Amino acid sequence: MISIIICGRNDNYGGNFNDRLFSTVSYNLAEFRRREIACELIFVEWNPVEGTPLLSDEIAERYPEARCFVMGELIHRLVSENRHISVFEFHAKNAGARRARGDWLLFTNPDNFFGSDVFDFLQKGELDPRAFYRAARVQIDGFEDVGRPDLVDPSPDSKPPYGGAAGDFILCHKHVFHRLGGYREDLAFSNTHMDSILNIQMFEDLKQTYKIGLIYHLRHERDQHSIRRIDFDFGKVSTPPQPDYGRVDAKETQLGRPEIIELHLPDHLAAEAMNKAPVDPVIPDYLRREPEPGPLKRLFSRMFSRA
Repeated sequence: MISIIICGRNDNYGGNFNDRLFSTVSYNLAEFRRREIACELIFVEWNPVEGTPLLSDEIAERYPEARCFVMGELIHRLVSENRHISVFEFHAKNAGARRARGDWLLFTNPDNFFGSDVFDFLQKGELDPRAFYRAARVQIDGFEDVGRPDLVDPSPDSKPPYGGAAGDFILCHKHVFHRLGGYREDLAFSNTHMDSILNIQMFEDLKQTYKIGLIYHLRHERDQHSIRRIDFDFGKVSTPPQPDYGRVDAKETQLGRPEIIELHLPDHLAAEAMNKAPVDPVIPDYLRREPEPGPLKRLFSRMFSRA
């Protein structure tokens, strides 16, 4: 079984978020059913907006394959090292992966339609646990563009590990993800590059990755992207396994129906979160990118290198 893992919340991120979520999920799950590919949908609702309905309620109502996990404000406050980020996507996906029932984990986002070539490959049932799988992302404006024959792989990377748009499609065996310890949770000053880091980790661990087709990504705005995006030199990140990734310590309570579970911090961590104030992001010195040299510095460098 494949566990499809996505996250979000009811905040209209990027405009028409709910429309994108329900159109892509409905299409993808219908195709999984039609082709008789066993799957479940894991939806993680991170830091829900107070006073708005949970998206998990509608997802659980619409899709019999769905299981939803709600991670509230206290978890967000404990995790956050950047007051500008309201959804820690990769912490959420880690929590979903930790609780997934499938043998295979498919990490994607709620604005991606999977192409027929992706489904053709999955339908064969020939996944190799010693490899991981990627898909190329095509930007589209609406559902009518899905499958257009003139849309082809736009990715500049033609060699493994196929790092373009890494967060939109990563498929791996759950044992691989667990061995690596999931997406990095020790870099909570940023949401940037976590998918690329995992992509590189997987390639270094497995040495085998394959592109299996196209996914079609609905264009949208990126709210406050310039404020939230914190760039750093992810090539310098240390990646020891994280045995406790995915809030393995959380207590679980049912929210109204068995398909919706809320995760709660242990009491001592809940108290710590209550007392934690929002903070501005700080990039560790060792992860700061070196500034690009100016033209004079490059000239002198060439002159001295000849000497």
